[in-house]
Amino acid sequence: MNVRKNFEFIANEFVHGGHLQSLGASSIVYVSAVFLNIELKWSSLVVAYLLFYPLYLYNRWKEIEIDYATNPDRTMHLRKYIHIMPIIFCLVIAAIVGLLAYFGNLSSFIFGLILLVLGLLYTTIFKNVTQKIFLFKNIYVSAFFTALVFFTAVFHSFSISGQSVVVIIVLMAFVFLKSFMMQIFLDLKDLVCDRKQRLKTLGVIIGEKKTFQILPIISIITTAPIIIFFSLYIHLFPSLILFLLLTIPFDFFTFKIVQDKNYFGYILGSGQFVLWAILVLIGENLI
Repeated sequence: MNVRKNFEFIANEFVHGGHLQSLGASSIVYVSAVFLNIELKWSSLVVAYLLFYPLYLYNRWKEIEIDYATNPDRTMHLRKYIHIMPIIFCLVIAAIVGLLAYFGNLSSFIFGLILLVLGLLYTTIFKNVTQKIFLFKNIYVSAFFTALVFFTAVFHSFSISGQSVVVIIVLMAFVFLKSFMMQIFLDLKDLVCDRKQRLKTLGVIIGEKKTFQILPIISIITTAPIIIFFSLYIHLFPSLILFLLLTIPFDFFTFKIVQDKNYFGYILGSGQFVLWAILVLIGENLI
């Protein structure tokens, strides 16, 4: 019985504790290293994971009561160990500083800490800006995932010059657009709370039904043009990137699941970047 309870706790923690999204951060680092032709360091994957985990932990810790209205299961799970969240938070911050100092370089150390600080300030300061600026929340969160492309290059002391500059810019644009679409979708699960907080998300402004109507269009527009143009016509990326076109049917599938009133669709959607790593890994072994 204890084994089953422990397994359920671990499964719930993975889903509700921000670990899936943090694993997505590591996935972006992996995918970026592949397309930048960088010899990947395992430490960069760990650092990326740890950089994002405290951001989700802090946000859910501070908004645990507000969150209950739309995420009761998550709130009930987090309450089980809310008393030790400050300890976990401090330990993770210490680990981040230590890993950046030991495995990284001065540039990645500074850049990593800037990301960490700005990420923590989102909950206390920048989230409320969405009350005044339309889609600011989506732009801000997407910018963090996008920054991981540059972080990958800096952490591995990659020479950013010539064609590599174009590759990084295009890859960052692709990550930003896909993340932006993903955030619009994930915002729908917090629609009630966002309305109460007067946040100007797309779902709040145009409604859930209309948002679902345009999400498939956004998915195609943010995925196909960049991949096809910069791979098949410009040859900036290897044909391996074409595997990421499979994220389009994945998006459609998650949209459909949520429209059928199944919360699991949001869980799948938050694992968007983990799918990228899986598709690229499969592609590397097939091509």
